[in-house]
Amino acid sequence: MAEVRVRELRGSEEMEAVVELQRQVWGRAESDLVPKGLLIAAQDEGGLVAGAFVEGRMVGFVFGFPTRDPTLQHSHMLGVLEAYRGTGAALFLKRFQRDWCLARGIRKVVWTFDPLRGVNANFNLRKLGATAETYLPDHYGPMTGINAGAPSDRLLAEWELLSERVYTRIYDPPPEPRVDGLPQVNRVEGEVPVEADLDLEAPRLLFQIPEDWGRILREDPTLALRWREHSRLVLGHYFAQGYRALDFARGPNRYVLAKD
Repeated sequence: MAEVRVRELRGSEEMEAVVELQRQVWGRAESDLVPKGLLIAAQDEGGLVAGAFVEGRMVGFVFGFPTRDPTLQHSHMLGVLEAYRGTGAALFLKRFQRDWCLARGIRKVVWTFDPLRGVNANFNLRKLGATAETYLPDHYGPMTGINAGAPSDRLLAEWELLSERVYTRIYDPPPEPRVDGLPQVNRVEGEVPVEADLDLEAPRLLFQIPEDWGRILREDPTLALRWREHSRLVLGHYFAQGYRALDFARGPNRYVLAKD
């Protein structure tokens, strides 16, 4: 695979290419796209719009904008074309974002992600070293494209750019966390959540999610809604008890919830 290069984007044509990438990555309707004019305006006011390129073709992007806290950036979007996932493009975009932010005095980046998408949870928590302790029910309202079909619940990822944990994970990703013997707060039969224990208490707990949330969302709306309600109940409860999502294990997909 050819080398991935990341740089800031400039000008109307490159911003229009970001709009097209949004269509291809998420299949969004026009109403859900961030238009090029807004991308340009956000960049003019201190936002970041960067692209990942392979052999001159833009294959991914990241878009973040300033907040009322000058040391905090909200990273609204990161997307990579399906054919280029696994190339490291997403990780290179996040490394670039971290360096760009630190050079401007920004010490923390936050973003939202669907708690039932295991690929995203694994990338955000295990590979990037972000954590999450805030559950946002139906945060964006009804959505289109690959997110259509269930309430748009999200977790708020918090990325502490100067932490040793973040630096280590983005430059030397660790192996899967060891979770043998940890208590699990829910029971899953096949693809169906059948039970949740809201009385467990231990330094670390496991919460299992589907192996392929995207397929469930496309094919079984009833099961998708059941999973959404299940995750909202369990994660909302344990976050309120002082736990946070600290890591992620696969095979099956499970959050590692930790209480300091």
